[in-house]
Amino acid sequence: MDESILNHLFLPHYLPNSADEDFLIKGKHENEYKLLDCLDEYFNSIAPTHLPFTLPVFRILHDGIKRWAAFQNPQNFSASNIQSTIEKLSSGSFLPLYFHTQNASILIEIDEKNQAVVSAWEVLLSTSEITSSVTRHYSCFPVATYRLRDRNQLSAKTHCEVLVDFMMNTIEYSKLPKVSGKEEEILDVPESHYVCQWWIQHFQGLIDNDTTEICLPFKKKHRDQVRSKSESSPFRRSGLWMTIKVVVQIILTKSLKENAIIIYKLFVTHFLTYIICTRPPPVDLLVHSIRKIVRRLNKIDHLIISSASESINQWIENTKNDIQDSINRIFPKSDWQQAVRMNEIRNEDLSMENFHLNNTRICKHLCRDLKAYLDGSAVREALETGVDTNGHYGDSSQNTKNIDYVPSLESLTNKCRHTMGVALTRLEIWVDTHLEQWISHGDLAGREKKFQDLLVFFEEYQNAALTHYGSTDPVGYSRFILTSLTIIRSMHHKLCQDNILKRLNAHSIQIPNLIELFEFLVLPNRDDMVRAESLYDFFKEFASKSYPDLLTDIKHVNAFGVYYAGQSLAMNNSIKQIRRQAEIDKQNKIQEVQQAKQRYTRLMDSIRGRPCSCYYDSDYNSYIECKVCSISATADRITVSIFENPMPVQRESALAVIFELQMPSEIRCYREVLWQFLNRPKHNSSNMMHRWLNVSPHQTKLSSYYHGPEKCKVNLVSSTTSVTQNYSSHPPRVGSTAIEGFLFENSLEVRISPTQPIEFKEEQHMLTPQLNHSDYKQLQFAINSTGFIQNDVIAKLSNCSLEIQPKEFVEFGSFRSGHRLQWWNLLAALETDSLSIAEESVAILITHSILQYGPVADNKSNTINSWCSESHEQLLQDHFVDELIGRMTRLLDDCELNWQNELVLIVIAMITMRILTICNSTREDHVATLTLKCRRTGEKWIQLISESMETIDSSAFDEMAKLRQKMVIIGTACLLTFSAPVDRLRRLLSSNGHVISLLKASTIVHDNSVLNKNRSSLSTFMQNILRMKERILVMVQPTLTEFLE
Repeated sequence: MDESILNHLFLPHYLPNSADEDFLIKGKHENEYKLLDCLDEYFNSIAPTHLPFTLPVFRILHDGIKRWAAFQNPQNFSASNIQSTIEKLSSGSFLPLYFHTQNASILIEIDEKNQAVVSAWEVLLSTSEITSSVTRHYSCFPVATYRLRDRNQLSAKTHCEVLVDFMMNTIEYSKLPKVSGKEEEILDVPESHYVCQWWIQHFQGLIDNDTTEICLPFKKKHRDQVRSKSESSPFRRSGLWMTIKVVVQIILTKSLKENAIIIYKLFVTHFLTYIICTRPPPVDLLVHSIRKIVRRLNKIDHLIISSASESINQWIENTKNDIQDSINRIFPKSDWQQAVRMNEIRNEDLSMENFHLNNTRICKHLCRDLKAYLDGSAVREALETGVDTNGHYGDSSQNTKNIDYVPSLESLTNKCRHTMGVALTRLEIWVDTHLEQWISHGDLAGREKKFQDLLVFFEEYQNAALTHYGSTDPVGYSRFILTSLTIIRSMHHKLCQDNILKRLNAHSIQIPNLIELFEFLVLPNRDDMVRAESLYDFFKEFASKSYPDLLTDIKHVNAFGVYYAGQSLAMNNSIKQIRRQAEIDKQNKIQEVQQAKQRYTRLMDSIRGRPCSCYYDSDYNSYIECKVCSISATADRITVSIFENPMPVQRESALAVIFELQMPSEIRCYREVLWQFLNRPKHNSSNMMHRWLNVSPHQTKLSSYYHGPEKCKVNLVSSTTSVTQNYSSHPPRVGSTAIEGFLFENSLEVRISPTQPIEFKEEQHMLTPQLNHSDYKQLQFAINSTGFIQNDVIAKLSNCSLEIQPKEFVEFGSFRSGHRLQWWNLLAALETDSLSIAEESVAILITHSILQYGPVADNKSNTINSWCSESHEQLLQDHFVDELIGRMTRLLDDCELNWQNELVLIVIAMITMRILTICNSTREDHVATLTLKCRRTGEKWIQLISESMETIDSSAFDEMAKLRQKMVIIGTACLLTFSAPVDRLRRLLSSNGHVISLLKASTIVHDNSVLNKNRSSLSTFMQNILRMKERILVMVQPTLTEFLE
């Protein structure tokens, strides 16, 4: 009995599959009432010790529980007993009843006017709803309540007989599909509407009661468990326990209002503590129960207490202390796990001695080659950034040479002969681990050179990364985003350390859709998640700054350039010089126009009053121009070019212009990087803009004031050309244009090269794997986001392929609905086999769901580790990790010899490494054990395939190619078991056997990739997995080098 009670209260990992195996709910739930007996026993035990601080509401609650416990036992439930009890109910008392046969509960309350108030609600959800839905289920309370005009209707004999019939007989069951291989119909939970609707409506003179005025609303989560699809009566959590919690919270809420929630949670926690103290469970179940209680206490500590009385505060303090004392008293000794460990050692020797690796000569040869490789001069230069004593990529010494070292893509690919993937990985590692130290080293004089070098580095990296990762590698493109943002942030930090440039701290950094983009990044390792959280906070903070950013309105009164130039004496002097020279040029132009007009006037005066005498000469077949017309034409040909002021009149615009011409080189480099990142991947796209320094007269008047490089991506531009350019071919007529018609102020727009940001949907598409299988392609929308799309999935069910079961279609489409549910859905899928992991589309769904960063919580104060997004918080819960490890272990056992489904091992390995990346340190050993099991399984599969290949005719090229491809995939799965964080990698790479496993896996992947000529047959998904292999081999190199030394 005690075990059954603990099962329903704490839901441990191992629960019965069938209700018939559980003491409380077997048969017709004849023992379920014992939960109420436990609660009554609890009240009796705490009364003496808590009497000084017992709240009055608990006396009412205790009386109601005692009364309820007497009638919930079916043997005591008779019409006469219930009739007399209802008649004796006094003002302020209540009587609940739970009918498991109707899946419903009722609550009868007597108010201060001695009138009866009734309510009813459904208790359990249907089995199909619990098992197929991916959302959390809540019931909202209080439900509708109704006041009876005549209380005597409740105590009428016929009514009491109806209640007895409700308790003893089920009227109607919900129906489930038949279980495969069984003929009998499986009955779901009973229908509740006979109680929830008919029972309420049959009373006469009902009056709707406004429950919100009496009881504040609250929700109850359904934490149900359905442990078997094949049982005719599967195990379900007790509906009576759910009803008890609802009734207790209703009574407390009506009495204590806002403070009821903390009182309720402490009351239930204290009751659970009492249960494990009075019914000591086995050690593993005790630890599980204590963890649940501690988690409840942690949540309670974050609850806000409204203005409470001294008695309430004293009760809360007293109850917390009592719970803590009880836990300390019963907590197991520190060596309780020793017996478990000994059993594990006896059952499964994790040492590499159990491995039967063939061809040891190859392994020895590889070790010699590896040592030579690590000793090679080219590699030593590539590793000059070194490995520190902690196994991280870093400088092996602190000399100036190493600190000032900047890796070059050209050197890594040409001199060191790295592949592009490895070279990009090394650049990304350098940015992550060395950039901050490198940019901070040195004095102010060297800062300009560093920023110029970093700009060249960024341009080189971005061009190569966008080409290599393209639009089909979400992991690689995510690293490009993080690396670029890290560079931008480091440059910004360094600039803001300068007192002259610290105003940048007040200016925003506007990168369109960046904050929304974080959700879609695919980040396999913890370091990237930590960095993503830091970058998210940084750019979100600066996105909301009040002053404009560097790339929008540069002539705004609060623009950085306007402010900086306004404070710069040199720039102000340059403006004065330009204006002074412009004024001289203007006066010279006025004089030139006046002289031209005078000449024009003299010519025109000389012919005034004289008629035209032009005639046609027939001998020469041409017109002969007279002197009058010749002089008039000469006057008309007198031209003067216009004057245009190269500097805008408005002060803010003038300051913006001079800043663009003479800004500090560091600012220019920083803005170039920012601009190029905003324009990814089209940073070289042309635009119909006119650069100021290419337009007359600005080119000649301003070029001498320009302090920047010859080639820049960001320039001072205008969408229109200058007035001078427009009038260059047809200047104003001297005779008909006033002097003012030759004088113009600056006509160019004051702006910089515009940005052309990538469309958000396009970038989201690049970060999301695409389904190519015809049966699953229509479910692409289910992978694109974690929105709640169950209705869309169901609506598209009619389009389901004949090759996919409708249930799998719904499970696949609903897998990502709700980012907090994905790991729970994975757990359920592994348990129920509702998704075929051997299908590539399913593998894409699972791996993308577990690796994507997910939505970022705005309020991180309630999170355990702020770096871990809400999508993966379950992996910080030890009990969840234990459950997941158990199911993964069983899955590996089931497919131990089934090497045909290589994708299964890839998925299991990636899930395992994701758990190891995020889980608490208390679970490192357990996950490491599972990781080694994955590795051993892969090595066993490779051996089985090798044996199979020996039996195949060497001329069967297609069959051999298929087997080689399987070996590549399985070898990659083995390499994935080394993709752990550095601090946890030593558990997986700490012996000669581990090194041999690494070398053998990498050799198998390499050799079979070379021998398999049909490489194009690999899907995009598998190509991306192989790219991960390259990065893994780079990341393990420091640990491997340290081990070999």
